[in-house]
Amino acid sequence: MGDEQTPDFERISITVPRELAEQLRGLKDANVIESVSAFVTRTLAGQIDRDRRHRESEERLRQDFGLDEEYIALARQWADDATGRRTRLPLDQYIATRRSSAA
Repeated sequence: MGDEQTPDFERISITVPRELAEQLRGLKDANVIESVSAFVTRTLAGQIDRDRRHRESEERLRQDFGLDEEYIALARQWADDATGRRTRLPLDQYIATRRSSAA
């Protein structure tokens, strides 16, 4: 028992829109969630973990493939343009065209 470690917590107060608060209380009252605070804690912790993993993944890609910030920004713009059907160019051609027009 003496070896058990409890997580390090700090109590804070958050403000949420009234509609969300009512929905969360309704979920608690319907026994869908055990408590509003536990649900919010798990949700926030999960999102923080997903964001951290995403950042770490991007960093590994940058290191593994030597991607610079400009390339990443252009790749994101290409994805947006390709999705919006504003370009049909493959990624490499799109980036080469953008870089040459910027020079």
